[in-house]
Amino acid sequence: MPAFADRLGRVQVAASVQMTIRARELRAQGVDIVQLTIGEPNFDSPRHAIEAAHKAALAGQTKYPPQDGIPALKQAIQRKFKHDNGLEYALDEICVTNGGKQAIFNALLATVNPGDESVIPVPSWSAYALMTKLCDGEPVFVTCPQNNGFKPRAEDIDAAVTPKTKWLILNNPNNPTGACCSAAELRAIADVMVKHPHVWIMSDDMYEHLVFDGFKHATIAQVAPELRDRTVTVSGASKAYAMTGWRIGYAGGPKNLIRAMVNMQGQATAGVSTVGQAAAAAALDGPQDGVCRADRRVPQTARHGGGDVERLQRHQLP
Repeated sequence: MPAFADRLGRVQVAASVQMTIRARELRAQGVDIVQLTIGEPNFDSPRHAIEAAHKAALAGQTKYPPQDGIPALKQAIQRKFKHDNGLEYALDEICVTNGGKQAIFNALLATVNPGDESVIPVPSWSAYALMTKLCDGEPVFVTCPQNNGFKPRAEDIDAAVTPKTKWLILNNPNNPTGACCSAAELRAIADVMVKHPHVWIMSDDMYEHLVFDGFKHATIAQVAPELRDRTVTVSGASKAYAMTGWRIGYAGGPKNLIRAMVNMQGQATAGVSTVGQAAAAAALDGPQDGVCRADRRVPQTARHGGGDVERLQRHQLP
């Protein structure tokens, strides 16, 4: 048999994926399964988003899209970043991806050379380390201690950075612990990163609206504008709008990095589903009633059932 690539030896199928596959198999057999393996919202995608996709399909918006995203969605993302995060990005500083995961992969693939390191606070989503390894990089784990609320300490991040460090990957709120760094805590991390200008910074904000009891989400590019030119902010429609299956993610960051990420996407999957993008634009711009938002208490029906987010802000739950 012809040989496989050596890179396959650097990664394995994530345990959460293996468990999800097994849960689906058992459910198909009629077994009553409570699935705690993925962060799947237990409410439906917004009706107006579904209708927007239907309308787009009927209008013939089914051709190849631009690789960086259709203008209508990029404009909606631009408004979202400004309204929710206080971040202003030009349209060529925004890209649309096949889920937030591809945005992260594009960024790593565009920047990581063999031996480069990604500093990853743990516990974390396993994909950060696996994708780093797939790009021939090395994950460097920074423990987030329980006595600090499972949040990373700035001094521990500082100690983990080396001349080989290419990325600091932040996930706020965190998957799987639900820990949320405040603006002040992110500012302390930013003060450390100012000392390390050779390091890119990634903020995975996919769970930004899944917070409780008045906690105000912040992101590092917002609290540290001086780091904007080497920070990429990642989010998407999956969690806040229960659109996991639509596979719509996006990122905002410096123009040169976004261009490189779009280049990587073009080699792998090209553009993103046109009807999915129409739905995501409607979700971002449309009515927000019932959607998980940081500025209101999350409705009982909007609570996630997935194991990786079930404990979000446990210490603040009513």
